[in-house]
Amino acid sequence: MAVVKSTVRSMYRGFLILFALSFMLLSTVLLLAFLANPQLMWESVQQAFGMGR
Repeated sequence: MAVVKSTVRSMYRGFLILFALSFMLLSTVLLLAFLANPQLMWESVQQAFGMGR
């Protein structure tokens, strides 16, 4: 039973680390896209979420 608990705990920790890394990667890509062309980025966000004029 201790082996199962240890395995589940390590899998849970691995999934948390994987989730944190993917979130950081996504935010970095979005930040770079915004810095490259802020106007186009803002327009694409408006279009994606239906906030158009």
